[in-house]
Amino acid sequence: MSSQCGECIKLLREVLERLEAIEGELDLIKEELRELRTQGITQPQQQLRSQQLGGGLLKAISNNLFLDTRDVMAKRLLKRLIDEGKVVLLRDETANREVVTTKEIIRKLLSKLPISINEIDKLSDREYELLTILNRLGYVLLKDNKYVISEAAKEFI
Repeated sequence: MSSQCGECIKLLREVLERLEAIEGELDLIKEELRELRTQGITQPQQQLRSQQLGGGLLKAISNNLFLDTRDVMAKRLLKRLIDEGKVVLLRDETANREVVTTKEIIRKLLSKLPISINEIDKLSDREYELLTILNRLGYVLLKDNKYVISEAAKEFI
């Protein structure tokens, strides 16, 4: 029974990954169609439409604080969001990992600093994991048993 449940869960995850990839591709197609249909639209309208691009992926990032790039099926959409500056790619060479998040999420986490290592349990597991990644990348430093913002992190503030 449990092996059947495990198999069902695995299949459901695969279906969700495929749906995410399809959603990303559909977002790209919609955006391209809008651009083709409306060659003469004003700049504010273009910004509004580009904000709709990648809505599902941005929501997933927002809900999870960050996503591993290997978990994102819509690679073209992800690349486009990175190029447009809507998401930030963090390469953690030490952990051999690439994650994406938004500047807003990083800003919210940095606003909780400085934080003592004794108070670290106030952060959620995902916040702590992101804090660790930022620490390894030099955006957050551990000084006198407190996590503090580094000069490099000023770009997010």
